[in-house]
Amino acid sequence: MQYVLDSLIAVLDQGESAVIGVIIRSSGSAPRTSGARMLVRFDGTLVGTLGGGALEGGCLVKAKELLDNPATDTYAELYFDLSNTTAAAEGMVCGGEVSVLLQKVTPALLEDFVQLRDDFRRGGQPMLVTGLPVNGDGPQLCFLHGSGDCALVPALKNEILRKKRRAKFLMSYEEQDYFVEPLILPGTLYLLGAGHVALATAYLASFIGFEVVVMDDRDEFANSERYPGAKEVKVLDTFTDCLPTLGADDFVVIVTRGHLHDRDVLAQALRTDAGYIGMIGSAKKRKGVYTSLIKEGFTTMDLERVYSPIGLSIGSDTPEEIGLSIVAEMVKVRAGMKV
Repeated sequence: MQYVLDSLIAVLDQGESAVIGVIIRSSGSAPRTSGARMLVRFDGTLVGTLGGGALEGGCLVKAKELLDNPATDTYAELYFDLSNTTAAAEGMVCGGEVSVLLQKVTPALLEDFVQLRDDFRRGGQPMLVTGLPVNGDGPQLCFLHGSGDCALVPALKNEILRKKRRAKFLMSYEEQDYFVEPLILPGTLYLLGAGHVALATAYLASFIGFEVVVMDDRDEFANSERYPGAKEVKVLDTFTDCLPTLGADDFVVIVTRGHLHDRDVLAQALRTDAGYIGMIGSAKKRKGVYTSLIKEGFTTMDLERVYSPIGLSIGSDTPEEIGLSIVAEMVKVRAGMKV
């Protein structure tokens, strides 16, 4: 969404209109899930993707029609039944059903989108709320953020905020559906340890948008040559008090070279509000670390925050496979899905 938002602002700033498309409903093995966005410029240039193939091609044709009729059409709803037969005929691997909303955006909304982007960059966690078409009325865009007014009625605004959802969601209010998109920064990953598993984890996490901070007390491992994609690489004198203040958007992965270091870092992480805390190691190691922390005053509820053994169960064996399982688990947690 961040790249699409930046591109949309650049287009509007040039005085051009554009069409933004979003998947509002999906089921089955659709190529992309609800919330996937695509931007179409007047010349047909695409930013982002709804999954390619027949789905994206159909959306592109309709988007061009919207842009070619500036005085009339402002939106379109498209439905795609990507059954196995249809998908196979189009050379697509995925199937499922998808509903897409295409909406024309004019330069009149430039300042609203700029404010939305700026609030997002500040970590203000703004929301883009789209009232879906109903009874012939077109969609309504609302910019729900702390630095500006919202056109939503107070009761609906309060209902959205009450849900405290971090992932995109569809909700109904007084016979109208609303698609709500919280704009949350990708999050910072704090990697404690700079060995082989950390290297693979850092590479994959950086690739999908996490900012990565690597910490270790071995300068031969913790250096920018090994971690060129990291935001920061810190060589520590000790792992004691090495973590900064952390919030719900921060992730901690503990892969140090020793159980005692892991235990010390885990104790620090549990005193923060980090949204994800994962620790590598066997069930035997975990039991020993947990027993030690309980003696120190931590509760069973505290320890339930920890993902250990770390990573999704995918039969991983090599450092690269373990790194993949860790990052996959982080993505699942960030999306608000049950692990």
